[in-house]
Amino acid sequence: MWLFGYGSLMWDGWEGAYRCLHRTPAQLEGHSRIFNKKSLERWGTHERPGLTLNLMRTGICRGAAFEFEDAAKPDIEDYLSARETCAATEVTVQLPDATEVGAHTYIYDGPRLIEDGLSLQDRAAMILEAEGVAGSSYEYIRSVRAHLAALGVRDPEVEVLWEAVEALRSR
Repeated sequence: MWLFGYGSLMWDGWEGAYRCLHRTPAQLEGHSRIFNKKSLERWGTHERPGLTLNLMRTGICRGAAFEFEDAAKPDIEDYLSARETCAATEVTVQLPDATEVGAHTYIYDGPRLIEDGLSLQDRAAMILEAEGVAGSSYEYIRSVRAHLAALGVRDPEVEVLWEAVEALRSR
């Protein structure tokens, strides 16, 4: 079983509990990151939602692929479906050696999506105000950005929002 991570799944160590066999950079064609999902537990609360990543169906997304024993699939899906508040979607990712593998990833389409047209300033403010059980929304975006940099990735969606957050923070 393969799983594709593009946000906190890339860096928070969750995979250790499920005996990850292999971890590698990977690329998902036809999808790109978007900050449009409210976090009401992990990176924010119902009163002060955090803002986390999701995937939209356009572009290219570079992230991390994790390989597990097939026997771990039910436990992984139970854990991640609850954490990501949606069911897994089957996608095809490309590994560094150009091998393509079927992988699960999480694409959210439900009531936690932020309102269309929410300004960059309002999204930055959400990040600075929110904290949940896993940490602050600020720590989330900072860590995502750092781990993408370690993969040699500068994602425009992450960079634009990061710059807005830092500008608001320095006021």
